[in-house]
Amino acid sequence: MKLIKALATAALCTAALSAFAAFPEKPIRVVVPWPAGGPSDSLARIVTGKLGELLGQTLVVDNKVGASGVIGAEYVAKAAPDGYTLLWVISNHTTNHLLFKVSYDPIKDFAPVSMVANTSYMLVASSGFAPATLKEFVDYVKARPGKVAYASAGNGTLQHFGMETFKGTAGLDMVHIPYKGSAPAITDLLGGQVPVTFEATSAIASAIRSGRARPLGVASLKRLALFPDVPTIAESGYPGFEIVGFTGAVAPAGTPPEVLAKLNAEINRALADPDTRAKMVTLGVEPAGSTAAEFRSYIQAQIPRYAKILKDSGATVD
Repeated sequence: MKLIKALATAALCTAALSAFAAFPEKPIRVVVPWPAGGPSDSLARIVTGKLGELLGQTLVVDNKVGASGVIGAEYVAKAAPDGYTLLWVISNHTTNHLLFKVSYDPIKDFAPVSMVANTSYMLVASSGFAPATLKEFVDYVKARPGKVAYASAGNGTLQHFGMETFKGTAGLDMVHIPYKGSAPAITDLLGGQVPVTFEATSAIASAIRSGRARPLGVASLKRLALFPDVPTIAESGYPGFEIVGFTGAVAPAGTPPEVLAKLNAEINRALADPDTRAKMVTLGVEPAGSTAAEFRSYIQAQIPRYAKILKDSGATVD
């Protein structure tokens, strides 16, 4: 009897391993909780395009927009933990539960797959806005307290409390106009409906190159290779000012370790591909692969960090 049980167990284990080895056997859905055409969507399509080649399966980008990423996150948290539904997360994955009523835990309900990229941010003005430098911008806003508006990609995004952090640092009184993603916010910036925004370099780079938007300062501690002539906010009178975001992929909690390991390995192979890296750099993001464990530790460390930024900035949901 014991022998029969042992053989049965071995057979089940062999079948399970064979199933995992065959993964993926159908298309994988990658939920991007931001609008098509925005920085997260553009980056997702670059990386998943290469990842699909490596896995031999189609990766379908599914834009589930709303509530600053909450709707997409809730969808994936409830999805089958089989590796066929992934969530494209950015920095606000660590703060949404502090700002909104959510049905998930950012750590317990997700299985980290891999870090994908680090993202730089910039303070940018529309081309028709008078201030040409960060100092001129600060002086302009201080002379008009409560009258100058700024656009953000939405409540609770890094664009939102990144700008709120700068407001607090520089002593500014501005009006926040939240949008449903970077794309519509930038559209209104370029159209002159709103004068300034705090945005990911990946989203605003093309507008800067074309002269439709004017960079006032980089939120990284070092200048960007993409725009070497644009000074950092830190060197422009605000030492130590730094806002840097991250992008990564997570799966529903309970996804088999073997599936997570395969996805992690192939994502890191995709990020090592020279063509993929070049496309990412053009967007203004830095490729940043990791192990699943490293990404989990990173997310856990960012929650208290961003919670402090959020508290210090005084940012609220508008």
